[in-house]
Amino acid sequence: MKAVLFKSNERFEAFRKSLSDHNIECTILDFRDNGWLDFDFSEVDLIIYYPSTKYSSNYNLSLLDVFDHLIHIKSSYPHIQIYPDPNAIPYYNDKYKQYLFLCHNDYPIPQTVPLLSKESLNLAEQELGYPMIIKNRYGAAGVYVYRVKNRNELTGIYNLSTFHFIHWYAFKFYRRFLLRRIFFYYFLKRKRMLYPFLSEPLLAQKFVNHERDLKLVVGNQQVVEGHWRRKADEKMWKVNIDSGGIGEWSYIPDDAIHIAEELAKDIPARWLNLDLFETSEGFLISEFSPVWHHYTYKEKPSFVYKDDYNIQMPLEKSLKLEDIIVESYLNSNE
Repeated sequence: MKAVLFKSNERFEAFRKSLSDHNIECTILDFRDNGWLDFDFSEVDLIIYYPSTKYSSNYNLSLLDVFDHLIHIKSSYPHIQIYPDPNAIPYYNDKYKQYLFLCHNDYPIPQTVPLLSKESLNLAEQELGYPMIIKNRYGAAGVYVYRVKNRNELTGIYNLSTFHFIHWYAFKFYRRFLLRRIFFYYFLKRKRMLYPFLSEPLLAQKFVNHERDLKLVVGNQQVVEGHWRRKADEKMWKVNIDSGGIGEWSYIPDDAIHIAEELAKDIPARWLNLDLFETSEGFLISEFSPVWHHYTYKEKPSFVYKDDYNIQMPLEKSLKLEDIIVESYLNSNE
């Protein structure tokens, strides 16, 4: 088996080690080096590239290497297996495309109104009420997700997505934006700018107050790892671990597992990550992605591991995701 591993800011060394440990011949390329354009992929069996956003997760052009480069390679060399899965790439970091797919295929999702026009604000207000959740079309890790409390905030954030900036909400929004310390960290230390705009259509969703949500990883159309993300305190309304949530590996209901595995079959995707949350009417899909951030076993002291965890693959193996990803492609090539 011959592989190409493209350089990336995250997971690159872990994937390189895994390829080496499995005795897979590997060539290292870099999308930032024009030389990759002349590379002959005809004898390559596997390409791995772990994408990370270059500027800001809500800036769609930061996904150039995934949307354009990997899809180009796949169309030119259809025999090559690629991680992330090309079938799922069109939905990567695009909540609106995910919404269209999930609706068309009758998957359970939160009550949602795409803000396609000013008239849709009335529809969102009538159907969802306040508070409601507003999600930017592009974004990851819980950022660019807002909870709005009234019509003024709803109109203001919608106007930002249409590049209408002459209003009081825009002033407050960008004032908060500039005062955030992370802005100066990126601008001064990382020497890159956070993308300061929103992208239409925004998605308005019914606010569902929940204590935890569920993250599932599907490999070869079978859930191989899953964990709950719980609130660290009552003031939290987002439960992302990077935002302070607590990871818990405990019992996962069969209906959540079924939803995840069915979605992976319908796309179809060899590897898929889903975020779900539980309601009185069952599990709802929040979003999905062909790539995801994951933690090593017992990485944080706040993590909780319970004896009723019921996914067949042991955590000591499943949380070494680079290894099981590489093994899945290696096995399919034999």
